[in-house]
Amino acid sequence: MRKIALLGSTGSIGTSTLDVVTAHPDRLEVAALAAGRNRDLLLAQCERFRPRLVSIAGPGDAQWLAGQLSYRPDILHGMDGLRACALEAGADTVLAAVVGAAGLASAEAALRAGLRVCVANKESLVVGGALMRQALEEGGGELLPVDSEHAALHQLLAGHAPGDVREVRITASGGPFRDWAPGAVQAATIEQALNHPTWKMGPKITIDSATLMNKGLEVIEAAFLFGLGADRISVTIHPQSQVHAMVGFHDGTYQLQVCANDMKLPIQYALLYPDRLPGPVRPYDWDAARTWTFEPPDLAKFPCLALAYQALAAGGTAPAILNAANEEAVAAFLDGRIGFWTIQACCGAILSAIPAEQAHTLDQVMDTDRRSRLAARTWIAHHTRQGNP
Repeated sequence: MRKIALLGSTGSIGTSTLDVVTAHPDRLEVAALAAGRNRDLLLAQCERFRPRLVSIAGPGDAQWLAGQLSYRPDILHGMDGLRACALEAGADTVLAAVVGAAGLASAEAALRAGLRVCVANKESLVVGGALMRQALEEGGGELLPVDSEHAALHQLLAGHAPGDVREVRITASGGPFRDWAPGAVQAATIEQALNHPTWKMGPKITIDSATLMNKGLEVIEAAFLFGLGADRISVTIHPQSQVHAMVGFHDGTYQLQVCANDMKLPIQYALLYPDRLPGPVRPYDWDAARTWTFEPPDLAKFPCLALAYQALAAGGTAPAILNAANEEAVAAFLDGRIGFWTIQACCGAILSAIPAEQAHTLDQVMDTDRRSRLAARTWIAHHTRQGNP
């Protein structure tokens, strides 16, 4: 029986994880739940799964939750609550699905404690990939990806020596603007950017998919997870989202991983690894007629992908700088303070303005994150005062 601490339980990954837990009551048990401010959903989850430790955003939320629950778990809040859920609930598996850089400290602590960490929060690896790898080596735990593309690569690369692999390719749907003219993309509205054709996700990751920054962050994530250089990681646009990754070998052949575009599949793979059991998703239907298409990404239309490669090549804290700028720019876009095309402009400006350093400590990385966010906010405020869209 695996005991799970689920960090980010009320998000799309969190709710899908609980569907997987429900499908395997003899294999999976919830030891801790941590969430943000969606306290009504967290309340319902607590009543259903009865974790012994719960964390929520703030002290007022914690007080409200304590007054509503029909049983008495330990209830904490904030970053300390996240860390406690990861380390003090008796869990042997942590599923890290807290959006943004906020999830780094708890995921790194869980790895250092020797736990299995199933990472759905790609920002943890983007911001602190070197620290996560060091914690993994020193703690002796496990690091398993939950992103569909990286779960696919984990399966495809198993049993192959690094020298056998010529390249890996992760696929991208292309988002809502794949067929749009560049000028139309630049003027895209919030509603249009949130209208993803394939996946149903939270607003931040949906905007990242529209800019292809999400795929750029996944390139950086793949580099840290699998020890690959930027020159061996490529992106292919595949609108049907059925092929999730490809591995090319030196003899010219490729292997592809195929499954339905349902996040419950990579979640179950990570939680139950190495076992493969029937779950809440139906097997792929090979008798249904279908067409797959593949094409290269248009970097002129999606410059955020190129910025991610630039940050990966620079190394050190450059990915953390890019991630922080992107989070601030996406938030400003969703608030209506800047236009869609300004997201990439902000990210490029901050990545160029702040020098990258070698990443040595968690405090240093988080300080870089803080300074980058401040610089991005200042840039956005100045840009807004100038009246630019």
